[in-house]
Amino acid sequence: MANDKVWDSINTKVWGQYLASMNMAQACEVCGETLTPVDVGVDPDTDERLWLTHCCGMTNRYLEKLEPKDLLA
Repeated sequence: MANDKVWDSINTKVWGQYLASMNMAQACEVCGETLTPVDVGVDPDTDERLWLTHCCGMTNRYLEKLEPKDLLA
């Protein structure tokens, strides 16, 4: 059952990155480079995970609202 927890953790992160990429710019407005959201971490006080993209001096952010079970991922 440890494998199930690992799979759930991976699935949660991949789904979160997908949501972030759908809610953020997918390419830099200046150079056109493809942007990939990076997980910065979870704020346990607000139950939110912060995703960032950064290119050409511009930073975009997306706050993913987590359910309590997702906080372990």
